[in-house]
Amino acid sequence: MKTYKAYLQQDGIGCDYTIGCSQTVIDIKANSMEEARLKLELEIQENYSHYDMRLKNAELYDVVQVISLNMNHIYTQYDKAKNKEIQLLKEEKEREEYERLKAKYNPDGKS
Repeated sequence: MKTYKAYLQQDGIGCDYTIGCSQTVIDIKANSMEEARLKLELEIQENYSHYDMRLKNAELYDVVQVISLNMNHIYTQYDKAKNKEIQLLKEEKEREEYERLKAKYNPDGKS
C-alpha cells in the first residue's frame, strides 16, 4: 500500500490568517491512484459535505519522494544570522557614538 497526498481547498475566502486557512493536505493509503481517488471522493462525501465545509478544489498527488527538513537546523541557522546582523548594527551605532563623542570632547584631535 502506498501513501498518496490530497490537497483540499475550501470554498470561500477563508479567514484572516496568513497561511493556508482554508487549505489542508491529507494522506490517503491506497494501492493505486484510482483507488486513492475513490477513497478521496468518499472522504469528501463523509467529511466535507456540510455547507460550511464544502471544497472548491481537491487535488490528488502520487508522491514519488518525500524529504523531511530539519526545522531545528533551519531556524538555528536563521537565528545565528539574524543575531550576527543585530550585533553588527549595534557595533556600528556604538562606533558612530564613539566618533561623535571623540569629536565633541577632543575637537582639536589631541589626547
